[in-house]
Amino acid sequence: MSTHTALMRSRAGAMTQFAESFSGGISAISGFLAARSERRRVYHELSNLSDRDLADIGIDRSDVPRIAGFTDLPALTLLARR
Repeated sequence: MSTHTALMRSRAGAMTQFAESFSGGISAISGFLAARSERRRVYHELSNLSDRDLADIGIDRSDVPRIAGFTDLPALTLLARR
């Protein structure tokens, strides 16, 4: 195998690895955005219920952020402890 062929194969491997890594990063961002959208939807739906409706399903208004999944996020967990 010539040096040129080895160099081309090495570059092709590096580009393939970069493309796979980039694709994985895009998938992670997409997943994060979808999860954030779902948390916001649940939060807003529960927030729009009256206190009586929330009590009927066994939820206190102070539980809404936890149920919506916002307290799983590090910055908001610190705020929730206050």
